[in-house]
Amino acid sequence: MGIVVQKYGGSSVADAAGIKRVAQRVVATKEQGHDVVVAVSAMGDTTDELVDLANKVSPDATAHAREFDMLLTSGERQSMALLAMAINDVANERGLAYEARSFTGSQAGLITDAEHGRAKILSITPERIQGAIADGAIAIVAGFQGVSRDTKDITTLGRGGTDTTAVALAVALDADVCEIYTDVDGVFTADPRIVPTARKLGEVAFEEMLELAASGAKVLHLRSVEFARRHSLPIHVRSSFSTLRGTVVKGSIDAGSPQADQVTEDVGMEAPIVAAIAYDRSQAKITVINLPDRVGSAAKVFEIIAGVGINVDMVVQDASAIGTDHTDVSFTLPRDAVESASKALEQSRDELGFERVSAEPLMGKVSLIGAGLRTQPKKIADFFSAVAQAGVNIQMISTSEVRISVVVGDDEVDRAVEAAAGQFPDVDVEKVSYGADLDVDRPEIVGVAHDRSEARITLVGVNDEPGEAARIIDTLADNGINIDMIVQNVSAEETRRTDISFTLPRTDIKMARSVLGEIQGEGSFAGLITDQQIGKLSIVGAGMRTHPGITSRFFAALAAEGVLIKMVSTSEIRVSVLVGADDLDRAVRATHKAFGLDSDGEAIVYGGTGR
Repeated sequence: MGIVVQKYGGSSVADAAGIKRVAQRVVATKEQGHDVVVAVSAMGDTTDELVDLANKVSPDATAHAREFDMLLTSGERQSMALLAMAINDVANERGLAYEARSFTGSQAGLITDAEHGRAKILSITPERIQGAIADGAIAIVAGFQGVSRDTKDITTLGRGGTDTTAVALAVALDADVCEIYTDVDGVFTADPRIVPTARKLGEVAFEEMLELAASGAKVLHLRSVEFARRHSLPIHVRSSFSTLRGTVVKGSIDAGSPQADQVTEDVGMEAPIVAAIAYDRSQAKITVINLPDRVGSAAKVFEIIAGVGINVDMVVQDASAIGTDHTDVSFTLPRDAVESASKALEQSRDELGFERVSAEPLMGKVSLIGAGLRTQPKKIADFFSAVAQAGVNIQMISTSEVRISVVVGDDEVDRAVEAAAGQFPDVDVEKVSYGADLDVDRPEIVGVAHDRSEARITLVGVNDEPGEAARIIDTLADNGINIDMIVQNVSAEETRRTDISFTLPRTDIKMARSVLGEIQGEGSFAGLITDQQIGKLSIVGAGMRTHPGITSRFFAALAAEGVLIKMVSTSEIRVSVLVGADDLDRAVRATHKAFGLDSDGEAIVYGGTGR
């Protein structure tokens, strides 16, 4: 049999009993004839305790980046050594002639860049792991850590990094599968702590898992899914507390997906891969201007659109304009549906209370498609910069884990495509038409994900000129800040200024305000507003673009619960909204029920996933 890589999170090795239980499982896998490599997290709350201790010793502990990483990696070193001891004891008790050997990340050959706290894996040279396997031993590797190629310092991969360690080792060792053991039985249609009737999924496609992970599903770390998808490595998510089959995450690499052989040591194993530039001339845009920003308004808009059988693609809604209780909602749709959509909305103008409908029938969409785009913000900035240098003004933006899309005027599509192709010269350029890429027989919502870790920044009064959005994104990228949802409002005709909102990790708010403040002084935008009392809620699945009513059903479920939508962003297989932090749990339950995802089974106990 081949190699099996297993990962055990902090909850699985939280105490001596847990470590012994994991040792029994690892030995059982070895006895089945597999070669076994294990990546292990720190025990229980060890990392949080180390962080608290560091903050007591130093008022700004993270400023000591090198020493902070050195401190945090000690947690995994404890658990790897203890697990190796426990495995050796089990083997001795059973009279088995093999041993476990523990290795730090650097000993295991995980070579990274020098970014402390969020290092990316450049390459893996696993000679010592391969040597242990050749000797018949079980290799235990400390997760979450590596060693920088240039400075030879210890680095950490960021929270969730042990998942990425395990997947990277599995790729480097050409393993048959990577098993991620946690304290849940697999990937569920929602967080069972909030929705007790959530169902376990037997299989999930890589693209769907990427969206779920990015939208807040904590069972798998986003970077590990990107890694596995890039190398077509199946992941089996299962519980370390039972022998039940879990959820298999897999999917074949198609023509539009990045290929594993594009990765070289020069750019790194986790480098983003741009696979294609796609453009679509079949789009139109409608904006509902000055829509009252109240519960149910957005739901009614899309109920009307669904009622006349129109599919929508990109949807964006930003925060209310400063000093008002109104907002704009924009969406793209097929060109031949503009007249009927506009007419249907105008008939409901008095009921909904908006100012007017703005229809632009000649629009185009240009997309950058690849892997690792969200966690590598420089690629997003490069795309925007290339479009800006061509003098093309971006009117709408939509982001996902595998695609960055912008809407531009139809007469600017060619220039935008040529500029993007010049920036990324080694990728294919593909022409697509509305809805052709995800045409399925019926919509299938895989699950509902939520995230409490993000904040929103709104830049008010941004100059609506080519290059301004690129400059903002580039500034954030240069400082290593990853952004998620991006929404750009319609420009005010009298001022030619717009608002741009985006979400980012709350931990990056301070840095973002600082670096953006530098360009604010140069007149790029008038003001900056932050909102940390938000939660992100997403539905993920195929068929959204080709089946009217998915968005309206989602929004209607929230309206029925009295949940106000603060921001909307979509991709081909995801619709995400921002809601108030206090509304998030109710919103998750209402959405899960609205899409028929509830099971009839017993409630599932759901805890943390470890690192």
